[in-house]
Amino acid sequence: MKKIRNISIKRRMMAIFAALALPAVLVLGIYTATAMGELRTKLAKAGESSLRLFAVSLQTQMNAAETYMVDTALHSEALRRLGSETSRTQAYLDGYEVNQGFSAVVSANEALAGLMLYSVPNDLYMAQYGTVSGGGPEQKTRAKQGIQAEVTELVSAGPLDTERWFAKKMGGRTYWMRVVRYRSAYLASVIDLGLLLDKAAAQYDFDGPLILLDEAGIPLLADTAAVAPGQMQWKPEGYGTLTYEGEPYLGVTASARQLHFLYLMPFQGAQGAMRPLELVLAVCTVLVLVAIPVMWVYLRRTVFRPLDSLVDTMERIGEGELMARSSTMYKNKEFKQVNDTFNNMIDQITKLKIDSYERQLAAERSEMAALKMQIRPHFVLNCLKNVYALAQTGRTGEIQSLILLLSRHLRYVLSYSEDTVPLEREVELCQNYIELSSVGQEHPAACSVEVNSCLDTLPVPPVSLLTLVENSVKHGAREGSILKISITARRLEMEEGALANITVSDNGPGFTPQQLEELNKAMPREENGRHVGLANALRRFQLLYGDGLAVAFASGREGGAKIELFLPLQAVTKGDAEDEIADCR
Repeated sequence: MKKIRNISIKRRMMAIFAALALPAVLVLGIYTATAMGELRTKLAKAGESSLRLFAVSLQTQMNAAETYMVDTALHSEALRRLGSETSRTQAYLDGYEVNQGFSAVVSANEALAGLMLYSVPNDLYMAQYGTVSGGGPEQKTRAKQGIQAEVTELVSAGPLDTERWFAKKMGGRTYWMRVVRYRSAYLASVIDLGLLLDKAAAQYDFDGPLILLDEAGIPLLADTAAVAPGQMQWKPEGYGTLTYEGEPYLGVTASARQLHFLYLMPFQGAQGAMRPLELVLAVCTVLVLVAIPVMWVYLRRTVFRPLDSLVDTMERIGEGELMARSSTMYKNKEFKQVNDTFNNMIDQITKLKIDSYERQLAAERSEMAALKMQIRPHFVLNCLKNVYALAQTGRTGEIQSLILLLSRHLRYVLSYSEDTVPLEREVELCQNYIELSSVGQEHPAACSVEVNSCLDTLPVPPVSLLTLVENSVKHGAREGSILKISITARRLEMEEGALANITVSDNGPGFTPQQLEELNKAMPREENGRHVGLANALRRFQLLYGDGLAVAFASGREGGAKIELFLPLQAVTKGDAEDEIADCR
């Protein structure tokens, strides 16, 4: 295993100071570049969001106009008649019928400059106009007349692209146009691109040039013809940079059918601000280098020496010397406060540990004594009840035997003063109790004992196993049959350590499935006067053996109740008993 070299904090701080200048400049430069990059990205994202919103709105209007024209060409009988030569009156009536729907489409789609109908065979032109360029009414009228002349000339001149939108210059302005025809009857939608840009700038707060491009990437308006999209330097973040008319811009794109948009956002780079900043950083770097030795001497006197004293005190306390204290006179207010607080904390911890240990011992002794007092009346009353029953029947011989057994039992129960007794003595008490309970019975109970001799000295709570045996006598006896009670104790070797397995079983009716589920779910507790003796006995085992105690309730193979206790032998600390149990295999 590679040995880890421990370096003093003093040397580490010296290295940190020595290496501070260059990393500081480098980090600040990277931070500035990153911040500028993030600023550009956020600006580009905001512009792209507005541009896409505008493009989606325009595409929706283009789709609406196109859908209306295609639907009219497919289903309008009037338009079908206009596709061929007809009478002047009929042509006018048909044109009027078709023109009736134009107004709603133009009103609902503000981007449309107009929606037109032109029948070549009948030389009939009708239109509904939206917003057209021009100042007063006369200028707008001339603009509409110019659009009419351009559209009729365009249709009459030759084949038109009726499959897609295309750009067309009319009257000195550029329009985005879509034509649908049925034979020689044409429907046309036009969008004034110049007016479209003016509306977009006002409605979407575009503060930079918005350039319109066709599918080939060629600008459609003359005032932006100098912009070549190929000059854009595109970034992985999805935006480009471009110098336009001597100013730096960020560029984002969006599309509406065959019409593409390039939005240039003004952005002042940080080149001009970096020069003074670099000078400031250089001066700061020199000052840091000069300050390193001065700071080292100062830190050595005010930080390192007091720190060494505190560390030394902590190490001594960590080794178990709880009375160790730092005797250094600290000039630094904070170090003095830390030292005083640390010393007070150790004093309090030491006192709390002692007080806690004493309270725990007192609580356990009080609880054990209370449990003993709970058990003694219980056994005495049961035994006196049996004596009374025999006296009523006049069986003096059995009364004599019962009194001898009872006196032995009471002597044990009422005279013990220790918190534990050897397992061997507790088992003898259980046998005495079984014999005592059988006096005067037609079918006396039988008891079998099988205890590993090395567990004879195992400490157990007094009258604890007796409680389990008493439950067997009370609940296991059945009329017409002999109650058989078995007590076994053996040593088990487990991976976690050795265990003592003590079992008390009988051949009575045993536990019901519901009782087994309830008992094995958690340690039994007293509930409304039930399980008092059992809960007390198991609680005393738990106080003695701690969390290592395990209890299992089961029914025997041939019926009857079975209670198993698993006691960790590592918890045994009773001198000779510990040695004897440790030698048991």
